[in-house]
Amino acid sequence: MLSREPTEEYWKRRKEVWSILIEWGFGNGLVRDINREHPVGVLEKIIESTQKRKPEDPARYFLNGLNYSRIKHGRLPLSVSLKNNKK
Repeated sequence: MLSREPTEEYWKRRKEVWSILIEWGFGNGLVRDINREHPVGVLEKIIESTQKRKPEDPARYFLNGLNYSRIKHGRLPLSVSLKNNKK
């Protein structure tokens, strides 16, 4: 049987991503949707590159990077997909 350590580490990483996005000014609903739809590793890489660049508006920089990643992997940009989910 597998140990519970990887699962606990996974949720710890998810919570860290959640807190960073809230700190940057995202709302709870948007963070929940982003967190649900994307692998934690991808989110961590985009957050890391955002922190490395130190942009004036980290939230906008993060969303641009997330949309680039979505388009690169054949998905619709986040703004379009959120509108489609609400219909």
